[in-house]
Amino acid sequence: MEALGALKQRHFKSVFDSGDDVIDATLQDIHTHTRSTKKVHSSFSSPKTILQAWGLFLGFLFVIVMITFQLHYTLPTPLTEGNDPISGQAQFSEHNVRELVRYMTRNIGYRVVGTEQELETKTYLIKELARLREEARVAFLFGAKNLPNFDMWVQVGDGSHRFDFMSKVVMKMYTNMTNIIVRLSCGAECDQNSILLNAHYDTTLGSPGAADDALGCGVMMEIIRIMSRRPAPKKNSVIFLFNGGEESLQDASHSFITAHELKDSVRAVVNLEACGTSGPEVLFQANSREMIEAYRTVPYPHGTVLANDLFATGFILSDTDFRQFVDHGNLTGLDMAVYKNSYLYHTHLDLDEFMEAGLPQHMGENALALATYLTEEANLVSLERTSSVVFFDVFGLLFVSYSWTAAIRSHLLIGGLALFTVASGASRPTVRGTFSILFSFIAALVMPNFSVVLLQALGTPMQWFSHEWLSVILFGPMALVGMFTVQYFFHDKKSSTTANELSTFSSLQLFFVFALAGASYIGLASSYVFALFTLSATIAMIFNHKKAAQELKDGSEVTRMDYSTYFVGALLPTAYFSFVCFSLLDMFIPLTGRIGVAAPVDTIVAVMSGFITFVFCPPILAFSHRFGRVFLKKMIWSLLALHLIIVLISSAVMNPYDELHPKRVFVQHMRNMTSGESVLYLAHADPGPFYEPYVTEVEAMFKTQCTFRSANSNPADWNAIYPFNQFLESYVLDTTEYIRSHTSNKTIAESKAPLTDLIQGEPKLVAENVSYDPKTGLRKLTVLCMHPNYIWTVASFDTHLASWSLGSSDPFPYSTHYVIRHVGGHVSDGWRVDLEHYASGPNDKLRIELTSMETEGFGKDTERELAGSGEIGVMRKIVKSRPLWTTLTYFSTLTSTFEL
Repeated sequence: MEALGALKQRHFKSVFDSGDDVIDATLQDIHTHTRSTKKVHSSFSSPKTILQAWGLFLGFLFVIVMITFQLHYTLPTPLTEGNDPISGQAQFSEHNVRELVRYMTRNIGYRVVGTEQELETKTYLIKELARLREEARVAFLFGAKNLPNFDMWVQVGDGSHRFDFMSKVVMKMYTNMTNIIVRLSCGAECDQNSILLNAHYDTTLGSPGAADDALGCGVMMEIIRIMSRRPAPKKNSVIFLFNGGEESLQDASHSFITAHELKDSVRAVVNLEACGTSGPEVLFQANSREMIEAYRTVPYPHGTVLANDLFATGFILSDTDFRQFVDHGNLTGLDMAVYKNSYLYHTHLDLDEFMEAGLPQHMGENALALATYLTEEANLVSLERTSSVVFFDVFGLLFVSYSWTAAIRSHLLIGGLALFTVASGASRPTVRGTFSILFSFIAALVMPNFSVVLLQALGTPMQWFSHEWLSVILFGPMALVGMFTVQYFFHDKKSSTTANELSTFSSLQLFFVFALAGASYIGLASSYVFALFTLSATIAMIFNHKKAAQELKDGSEVTRMDYSTYFVGALLPTAYFSFVCFSLLDMFIPLTGRIGVAAPVDTIVAVMSGFITFVFCPPILAFSHRFGRVFLKKMIWSLLALHLIIVLISSAVMNPYDELHPKRVFVQHMRNMTSGESVLYLAHADPGPFYEPYVTEVEAMFKTQCTFRSANSNPADWNAIYPFNQFLESYVLDTTEYIRSHTSNKTIAESKAPLTDLIQGEPKLVAENVSYDPKTGLRKLTVLCMHPNYIWTVASFDTHLASWSLGSSDPFPYSTHYVIRHVGGHVSDGWRVDLEHYASGPNDKLRIELTSMETEGFGKDTERELAGSGEIGVMRKIVKSRPLWTTLTYFSTLTSTFEL
């Protein structure tokens, strides 16, 4: 721990040295400026004095932002050596992690469940783990004492589970699903209680998955190397799960926690994930006090209950294996993920070269510290699930956590202190001032939407997408216009300027007291933020009272705001929220590129930017009154002019997408065995430009026109990626003529029959053991699916089911639409399910649509060809002609309809 402390001290020394110098100089300027402006403030301030006052205050805020920026984004120095050169002890090496990541992404590639690459990855990981086990054995033979037992399992299983996601119900089936498991333990005495570390080695469609989740696998592999050469854990064993099916909707983790022999010994889980490629890894889900306390031992803490509460809302369209461990294993634990720069998440750019230096070191040292503490010191018995814990990091330097009971007590104390300042006269809120704060907050959220209207009128939506900071610059001025306009109208012309200042600042304090009370009443753990803002405003009011008392020797009542009070009142909120704001922008701006074409993303980002503007420095509302109503009006007009200039310049020179901030395009080449169609589907996942710059190019490429198909009217078009298909609207073009004109097979070129007639070995559904009971009206059948050389089948149908063989849940007690997704590890050529449905007679058959995904095409520029047709390559042509500002999720499918 002393070594970690020294590393951290070196890590941040330069930041604090430079920051202290700037703050000292700033405070000296504040002191000098305060003395020089006391006489002029009450009557008249010259333009020079006004500019000095605003310049110094804004400069102070800028310094805070720069310091918090450095603290937020600085990562530890990557280590290349596996052993400390001085002590010889094993240490976490980023170099070793990257070696594994590079092999998995470059040598193997896209590791989609069911493909040959999945099998190759499984073989590679088993080989690497066997090597580590052999190295530990050799170390033992050469004198290493008390090394842990090193046990390995390879689990291959079948199963099913219900998966509710994106407001849809999906029934999942899986076969031949693989997990690779390692346990390090001291023997039977510590095998009764285990901590589980989990990462997945499969990838989604269209991505090599360096950060998601080869990074997690590499981190676990390195921890195994280190811990297998240390003395055995004293208290609890540690299990490492390399799961082979997370992207297929969490099948492998479900298989482990419901069927593996070690499942009952697991007491808690630490899940390692990624939805980005840079910046610090964040703790974004935690569900027990004990595990949150364990996180206090990590060297680089970064996490807040704000993320926990936000993720629980479901607004973030993502999920992790953590869900399976909680739902099916009743486990507590920690869910940690890399999240910055998620523009590359689930794209072809999720590569090692785009993974920031220091990121594997950051995640690895944190995970190693957790594994060490949880095996050596933690009591894993009787862990209790709870969401009533407040936790947050302080600028990445230390981690704070406390119970909800302690939170309530602190809130009462802070709120009581605030009310005391009101009762003592140090704070002087008014009804008028309190309503001005409320309406300023509303205006900050509403006014940026006028910017949205302007951007859309100019035909340049989503200008902010490729630069997170641009959203605040685009929409922030209009938020300030709204806030200051409210203050202009609420400025009391009957009172002095100083009285308006004092009233507004005092009302700001009362506003946060009300917010704190409301958030505490509903039990929101994130209410600690309101406590921070209330405490900061209260300290500022006490400071102002003391400052005025020193200057008013006759003991007169405080009726003004001292200039330095604004610096006191802004320091904590601006510093803390700047730190949080970086995370907020990093998380939400890239997310808008994958939440659907119908989402009003410009409005969402405008409202978020308005919120950021308001909470960034709340005392600025009071400061706006400092130089009178006339100057406030001039500021409003100046901000309007600035906003117009920014919008016009941005619209002229900025593009929403570029190579490292690409637009997500979905491409599907579908052969419909029922209709005989061979068509290409093009879709996108955000409302930004699509048809004109991209679809028109594809039309020219294939020399045919597209037709538009909405998601609502054609819900089965993208069944292969259900339930994400609900966000996709499509442009569809017929590829039949292109195939006929490019094939070397004369029969295909000259035939008028549907091209699908030539497809061989297509997936099929057959019904077996069919029976009908006229007394109950129930029809039974076994549905057997055969899909040789195809993967990821989806069966959808409408009926009233009475029962089925999927033991994970019961069917609905009414007629509805069912979607059953099946995925199998390499090789799975079929599945079966028993159904019992209400029918009008023995011939009242089920109409089932089956969609099957081609095995080829993942990480390669190939797709299955028609028999004897030569090199047609519809998908190959699409992939090779991809514009740099796009990224493709692409696959080929067959779809058929069966009456069973």
